[in-house]
Amino acid sequence: MNTAVVLILILGVSIFIHELGHYLAARLQGVRVPAFSIGFGPPLLRMRWAGTEWRLSLIPLGGYAEIEGMAPDFTPEGKPIPPRHGFAGLALPGKVLILVGGVIMNLLLAWFLMAWVYTAQGIPKPVETHAQVISVVEGSLAQEIGLRPGDLIVAIDGRPLQHYTDLNEVKSRTGPHTLTVERQGETIEIRFVWDGTRDKLGVRYGPEVVYERPGFVRAFVTAVDTSLRFLPEMLRSFTRGLAGLLVGSPSNELVGPVGIVNLAGEAAKAGLMAVVQLAALINLSLAVFNLLPIPGLDGGRLLLVFLNAVSGGRIRPEHEALINFIGFVFLILLMVLVTFQDVQRLFGS
Repeated sequence: MNTAVVLILILGVSIFIHELGHYLAARLQGVRVPAFSIGFGPPLLRMRWAGTEWRLSLIPLGGYAEIEGMAPDFTPEGKPIPPRHGFAGLALPGKVLILVGGVIMNLLLAWFLMAWVYTAQGIPKPVETHAQVISVVEGSLAQEIGLRPGDLIVAIDGRPLQHYTDLNEVKSRTGPHTLTVERQGETIEIRFVWDGTRDKLGVRYGPEVVYERPGFVRAFVTAVDTSLRFLPEMLRSFTRGLAGLLVGSPSNELVGPVGIVNLAGEAAKAGLMAVVQLAALINLSLAVFNLLPIPGLDGGRLLLVFLNAVSGGRIRPEHEALINFIGFVFLILLMVLVTFQDVQRLFGS
């Protein structure tokens, strides 16, 4: 698969689905959406349908649904005044629904894609009574005795493992040992002597992973459960990565445009399921990122809506517009910093 095609497909669909969530939430409540765009800047293509101008715009860094009543109105003298129609005329739950509509759609798409992978490849289930070799350190004892990635260690000195971490017991007793290993359908015995002079056996391992192929409904439920348990850690990862970037201590927890291109290239080489998994991860990431309380993002707009509700509407439209503009500038700066970090990581400097 071509990297550019994969990237355009994943990002295009993810952005479209996100903005479609805002659009549908608005239209379901009778709020007009004058314009819907994939990309920013001058429109390259446009058409009118259902009261909305649908655009494909020049700068492919996102998109927007122009919802009536979110921007301030103006007097004939050009003074901004709070709007009273459309979005502004909705009660708090209606406003929240429009603002989280994009996040909901990204989550639904991610869950659908994850369910697709689960039905095609199976749901991974750890078997903790077997230790599976993940990698072998060059020049280590594990390499000398012939352990290989993929080997399944099921017993030590004739005793079946009770837990995959029992492999650590090798270091606790000097002398001869025997590992019972399953390799490509065969059972072999690997004998060696642990003399206690080494720090480690030299192998990275974990529980054996088997795959159960469920029906689509169970796969979808599993996708929801897995992602909801994963989302808090993803949010913490975003926060750590953002904080590290701002204080000059970048990490691998934030990936920008260059990093996404690299991931898309790897997925394109690996095949369709890898592309689907990357698309699911990107949609989960978009959902979490958009909920951060940063002005210009859905989470920042949600925060302003709640503050306005609590204060009785004291945040003036020009102040809200300024806050969102500052947030937009911050996001552009963030993108530049993350891109610089991606380039450094790519070239190993």
